[in-house]
Amino acid sequence: MTKILFISAHAPTMQYPQAGQRIAFTNLVEYAGFSETVDVFVIANKTEIDAARDLFLKFGNSLYTYPLNSLKKIESCLSHYQMPFKFASRYFKRVEEKIQKLLIVNTYDIIHFECSHAAVYIAAVKKYINPTRTKTVISLNDVWTQVFLRQSARSWLSSIEATRIFLYEQRLYSSASELWVSSEKDRNLLTSLFSIPNEKITIKPPPVNSFVYRVQRCPEKIEKKSLLFWAAMGRPENERGILIFIEKCFQMLIESEPDFKLYIVGANPSKRVLNLASQQIFITGFVEDPTEYFEKAEIGIVPLLEGGGIKLKTLEMLEAGLPVIATTIGAEGILSQNHKLFVSDNFDDWLNILKLS
Repeated sequence: MTKILFISAHAPTMQYPQAGQRIAFTNLVEYAGFSETVDVFVIANKTEIDAARDLFLKFGNSLYTYPLNSLKKIESCLSHYQMPFKFASRYFKRVEEKIQKLLIVNTYDIIHFECSHAAVYIAAVKKYINPTRTKTVISLNDVWTQVFLRQSARSWLSSIEATRIFLYEQRLYSSASELWVSSEKDRNLLTSLFSIPNEKITIKPPPVNSFVYRVQRCPEKIEKKSLLFWAAMGRPENERGILIFIEKCFQMLIESEPDFKLYIVGANPSKRVLNLASQQIFITGFVEDPTEYFEKAEIGIVPLLEGGGIKLKTLEMLEAGLPVIATTIGAEGILSQNHKLFVSDNFDDWLNILKLS
């Protein structure tokens, strides 16, 4: 039977309202299905770990957690300033030593790094393994070089950091036995940016949330002129996306079509977003089951202008049967021939289409 060491920069759980944690849990459970032993290291935000009751229930006997807060991450970034900040925030000597102790007494068949910034430990791991016996896998949710290049348009610091990240990611991905990505787009990005051979890359589409299959859309439930933005609102790219949409499209829309309404559904909206609430804008915060909003919204929107990786929010709305208007980034990694998906980076186009709805 196979022995696995699973090192994650997210708390693998279905009980936290973000896609990365659900993907991590799905990958971990998949390994557990065919392995004799799965040892799990989680270096993640304390709020994620506290929410992960399913993780402790299923893997508690072989689970090591290192909860993070902002102060710990800042201290680590300052201590390891030679490393890109995104990666340095997950590097801790105490964690490295604990992993190495396990490697001294165990021979693993696979060492899996969930998210690229969990792979900060790959160099330390390689000192203790036989590469012909043990496979190293990195599962990527984002290619951070691309994310920071997109941010560099509004921040010169992001431009500098993008260069450091490019060099670091190039070394990191070249050193792994196998890379998992969520779409053909990300595979092509790895081959073009870092010269990673195709045969080293496996495409694993992310699982959509199970509630999607309970959605029953019918004309009597759908509210005409209603829009849905479904996202983890604590993520900066989601907040910036919806603020720009409201400024460049929605405000003009309701001036001529005051019956339109916008549902912003997702955990951890900032005070700035909460202050947008009005007769036409509804901010729900976290909802346990968003089925109601998927059934009553007429159109889904994904107005993202930065970020990376496949957008699970777009996949979920399409899978539930909503027509979706998205930017190029909001539709990344999704088959362009989907007849329910309209893609444009011009908000004037969005305005015209919504007026016709």
